[in-house]
Amino acid sequence: MINSDSLKAIENARLNDNIGKPLYDSYCFSQIPQMIYHLLTGQGNMGLPRSVLGELPERYDKVILIFVDAFGWRFFQDYVEQSEFLKRFVVEGVASKLTTQFPSTTAAHVTTIHSGLPVGESGVFHWFYYEPLLDDIIAPLMFSFAGDKQRGTLQTTGISEQSLFPTQTLYQKLQQYGVKSYCFQHYNYAYSPFSRVVCDGASIVPYKT
Repeated sequence: MINSDSLKAIENARLNDNIGKPLYDSYCFSQIPQMIYHLLTGQGNMGLPRSVLGELPERYDKVILIFVDAFGWRFFQDYVEQSEFLKRFVVEGVASKLTTQFPSTTAAHVTTIHSGLPVGESGVFHWFYYEPLLDDIIAPLMFSFAGDKQRGTLQTTGISEQSLFPTQTLYQKLQQYGVKSYCFQHYNYAYSPFSRVVCDGASIVPYKT
């Protein structure tokens, strides 16, 4: 089913036709890690509102998160009738609309999903930003200086990746309750400096497409 509560909440949070307000405390991407943690351990609050589960139970032995970058609600609406995979979520589960964080960048949201920290706490908020520790502009996911075409050029400075990225991860928290985590990532960046930090506590499984 489609979660109508999520649609109403997000519509009510709109500032105008062009601008929506992130619902950080409820229907927001930033609450996904807490929900996963709760579903697997029973600890803490749900994160996302209970309505995202519909009639489904609140505890699970296994949870699979599929992160499709840039595939927002607009694309879900466009393709749900054409895709048996997407349609299955509506027929057998619940599809909920969520707000993005601000800024709505890949760097911010990849960091949140691994660390469990909202963008305001993770410190990783854009493809490029000024890093005071280096007094320069960096590309965090590439672990490079902005403008460099090669990955890992920050290594020449001697700075550690742990100094630039959040060292708290969702997988460490799950590990404390005996939950094993696996991160399937493309081999090009599976063991990058960024991935090594934010995936700590999980087994990384590289793949090729």
